[in-house]
Amino acid sequence: MADHLTNNIDIKDSIKKIFKYEYNNYIFIYTPPKVGSTTLVSSLRISLSNSYNIIHIHDEIMLSVLTGINNITINDIINYLASEGKNVFVIDVYRTPIERKMSEFFEKISPYHFNNSEENINTYSIKRVSERFNKIFPHIENSDHYFDKYKIENPIPFDFEKKYTIENINDINYIKLRLCDSQLWGIILTEIFNKDIVIISDYTTDTKKIGEIYKKFKHDYKLPENFFEIIKNCKYLHFYYNEKERANYFNSWRNRLTSSFIPYTDFEFKFYMQICLENQYINDIQTEHYIDNGCLCKFCSFKRRDIFLRAKNGEKKFEKIIHNEIINEERNKIINNIQKKVLNNKFTPNQFSIKLK
Repeated sequence: MADHLTNNIDIKDSIKKIFKYEYNNYIFIYTPPKVGSTTLVSSLRISLSNSYNIIHIHDEIMLSVLTGINNITINDIINYLASEGKNVFVIDVYRTPIERKMSEFFEKISPYHFNNSEENINTYSIKRVSERFNKIFPHIENSDHYFDKYKIENPIPFDFEKKYTIENINDINYIKLRLCDSQLWGIILTEIFNKDIVIISDYTTDTKKIGEIYKKFKHDYKLPENFFEIIKNCKYLHFYYNEKERANYFNSWRNRLTSSFIPYTDFEFKFYMQICLENQYINDIQTEHYIDNGCLCKFCSFKRRDIFLRAKNGEKKFEKIIHNEIINEERNKIINNIQKKVLNNKFTPNQFSIKLK
């Protein structure tokens, strides 16, 4: 009984730490890395931040970093909020295995895999990068949160007509999307939430410093035949892609095969990762990760509305909503306005004070 009470106290404390606002609506974008989830969270924040608490999270390690609490799970928080009568949505995204492995490899290519700057890695040969990628290919994550984390015993079949599934279990709405349908996400999410949702493309590897070699790698990489056999048997691919989609996917790679490759063993990979972590010289903590970090002050809200309307009008590129920068912009506008009026002898500067938060 005491353990249960302690657990509930920790859950309540965690909720206060990760959610700034007391809304009845909660969205957990609870996905593996590199499946397009950053675009999803920025899009939902731009579209729904005035009525939904939205969090982007991959695992309990992230939860511990955010809260400082180690004895609860993401599912504990989700289930607790649902039990309190909150409207809870949990969203996962599926991405095809080879492309996901590529993206995850390149996300860590500088601090982990080559311990070098992105500028220098851009000069590497595709052969050199491919050999390193192949050595760890089977060990790069390919799990699926919908199956492996949500604890749904019998997930409903994916709806290939609607391009998404949603099922309610214990008053929790579990949503599954596919990255290949991202151009339809605006329509899909508008239908689910009954709110106008715009999609904001955010944090793609192609646009990072490493983007040059990443684009070339995606174009030139040849898949070893033994890895192709592994992918053909992927249970998640069989669940989320229908027979025709799988055939098209396999055919797209069948023309890009090369001879078999011997990757690291489990022991070798464990040793490899130990060395990578010990040698990394770049701080891997990302700051200002999203276009929209969720601040609801009036100035950030004005900027959010501006981006929403521009996205509705077809714009594709947007500046980040960073609170301190927006406040400085507003302060500079006021100062410039005062200076103009002082020069025109309309009033003296000491008539005014500038208070922005």
